Amino acid sequence: MHIITDDHVHRLITMSDAISTLRRALAEQGSERAKVQPRVRTLGEKVSLSTMGAILPGAGVCGAKVYSTYQGKFDFVIPLFSTHDGRLLSIIHGNALTEYRTAAITRIALDRFGCADAKVLTVFGTGIQAKAHIRAIVENSGIERVLIVGIEGVPEAVAQMQALFPNVRFEASTAEAAVKTADVIVTATRSAAPLFDGAHVKPNTFVAAIGSSKPSAREIDDRTLARAGLVIVESLEQAKAEAGDLLMASPGIVDWNNVIELGDAIANGDIHSRVQGDLTVFKSIGIGLADVALGELVTRRVIEEAGQ
Repeated sequence: MHIITDDHVHRLITMSDAISTLRRALAEQGSERAKVQPRVRTLGEKVSLSTMGAILPGAGVCGAKVYSTYQGKFDFVIPLFSTHDGRLLSIIHGNALTEYRTAAITRIALDRFGCADAKVLTVFGTGIQAKAHIRAIVENSGIERVLIVGIEGVPEAVAQMQALFPNVRFEASTAEAAVKTADVIVTATRSAAPLFDGAHVKPNTFVAAIGSSKPSAREIDDRTLARAGLVIVESLEQAKAEAGDLLMASPGIVDWNNVIELGDAIANGDIHSRVQGDLTVFKSIGIGLADVALGELVTRRVIEEAGQ
């Protein structure tokens, strides 16, 4: 049994690794081989405890992410088991994996449903997830300009990302100006209320709302959702319980018959008709399948490095 730290994760896997691994895992979910355990939250007076897991027969593993939430801060751990004999394979500190998995899944959704000629990316937020999404979306893409909108730390985020991608232009921006020019919009904040007016978004924009997994918080408004010809989620069951961006919409705005699972689309192709609408919305809430899949990848890399 291996104890795997965030340092192991950062050293042994790349964002490209995460994207290819999660594309395979999502396809396994779409073919109904993988089984996803929805998130369960238990609330205490000062702390909450959450669990979410999956069984991935193709990778030979099952497991769950277990995490605490205290004063808005999270700490994650993932026990990983073999599906062949039930052995505990590893215990993984999951903060770094969470950073990789969320951004990688957004890139997979963007590759599948976004415009291939996207040039301008707008990101709301300056935290770990916002920066991870910039890395995931800009790498190996045609993005030429990134607009960052935030409450604090915007100059620092612009400078950090500019140093990482010197051939891409990074700028601080206001919300309205940023959405008017964007081909791709990512919201990675803790906002409980919509961040921009959907009427200002260009036609054919891909909008990824990834900041909230609570039914009482939303980052995108009714106008954005009303313009969506397609809404994609990781899990319909979990989205119907947690996706505040969809659940808080006015009656009739969200047609759940027009909401599809990303894994389904990857495994089975275009099996759903797109209704009239000029935006694509990806609402991410995070599923245990992604944590377990990346947990298997980094565990395998640790074993290979140790020569076992």
